[in-house]
Amino acid sequence: MRVKKRKKQLLLIDKIFLTLNIIVALALLLSYLAPSTDPRDFWIIAILGFGYHLLIIANLFFILYWLFRKAIFILISAISIFIGFSFIMANYGFRSATLPAENKPAGSIRIMQYNVRKFKGIDRFYESPIQNEISEVVENKNPDIIDFEEFSITKANKDSITNIFKQSIKSNYYYFKIFDNTRYDSTGNAIFSRYPIINTGYVETNGFLDTKAIFADIKYNKKTIRVYCIHLAAVKIQKREKGNILKGDFDINNSSFIQNKLTAAFIYRSYQVSRIKRHIEKCPYPYIITGDFNDTPNSFAVNELSDGMKNAFIEKGSGFVTTYYSKFPKLQIDYILVSPQFNVLTYQAIDKKISDHKPVISDIELK
Repeated sequence: MRVKKRKKQLLLIDKIFLTLNIIVALALLLSYLAPSTDPRDFWIIAILGFGYHLLIIANLFFILYWLFRKAIFILISAISIFIGFSFIMANYGFRSATLPAENKPAGSIRIMQYNVRKFKGIDRFYESPIQNEISEVVENKNPDIIDFEEFSITKANKDSITNIFKQSIKSNYYYFKIFDNTRYDSTGNAIFSRYPIINTGYVETNGFLDTKAIFADIKYNKKTIRVYCIHLAAVKIQKREKGNILKGDFDINNSSFIQNKLTAAFIYRSYQVSRIKRHIEKCPYPYIITGDFNDTPNSFAVNELSDGMKNAFIEKGSGFVTTYYSKFPKLQIDYILVSPQFNVLTYQAIDKKISDHKPVISDIELK
C-alpha cells in the first residue's frame, strides 16, 4: 500500500509540473509577439515581453526537470525556446565580441551613448557631482560623438559642465536641449561632436507627450550624417517598491499598482516612438539613433526604432549584456543603431559604475 501511495504522489507532482510547464511555455511563445504588438492595442503582450528573461529561466528549469524524469514533456519547453532562437541572439549574443581598441579603426567614427543621471552618481545619497569622473571616461575612450541623456547644468554656473565636455572631446561643437527645468538646474539631452554641427533640432511633441528626442546634422568627410539622441519614458517604480518585489513582499494592490506603472510606460513609449519614426522617415541623410530607450530588446519600442537598422550589439556584441545597474531586473536598455549606409565595427558596454547606466561605445564606418 505504501508503494502505491508513493506512485500516486509522484504522478500528482508530475501533473502539477506539466500544467505549470504548459503555462510558462505559452507565456514564452506569447512574449515573442511583443516586438510586433503595439502596447496601445494589447499591453499584456508587452509585459510578457518584458519578462522574457524570467520566462527563459522558468522553461530551462522544466527542461532540467523532465530530463531528470526522462519524460517526453521535455519537448514542450525545448521547442518553445527554439522557436524564439532569434530572440536569444538579440538578447544574449552567442558570437565572439569585437571590442573597441584604444585607437579606433582608420576611417571610422567612434560614438558613445551615456545616460549620466544628472551627474548625481548611482547612489541617490551621493551628492558630489560626477562630471569629472565621466569626463575621464570620455577622455580614455576618445569618442568622436557623444550622446548624453539626463545631461544637467546648474543655473548658478551654466557653462561649467558643458566646458568640461568640450575640453574632453576637444571640440566646441555641441547641442543641448532642455526638457526639464527646476529652480536650480536644467536637464535634457546633449550631443557633443568633434565634427562640425551644421543643423540641430528636436522631434516636436503633440502638446502633452514629450518625445525627448533631439538631432544634430554633422559634417563628416564632405558628407552629412544625422545623429538622434533619444530618452524614452521610464517606469517610475520607487526604491521601496523595488525592494518589495525583491523580497516578494507585496499584496495584490501593490502588484496592480506596479503593473499600471509598467503599462503606462509601455504606452507612453509607443506614442513617443510613433512620432520619432515619422520624423526619421523624412531624414535625407545616413543616420544614427542612440539613446536610453528604457525598454528591452524584445519590446515594441526597440523593434520599431530598429526596423531596417543595424543594432551595434547584435552586429558586434557578445554575451548577456546589461546597460543598467539594477539588482532586479538585469536589463539592456541603452542602444546604438545605425542606418544601412554604415558598417558596425565594434561594440562595448563599459562596466564603469559611475552613473546608473553604463556608457556604450561603438566604432562605425560610413560606406
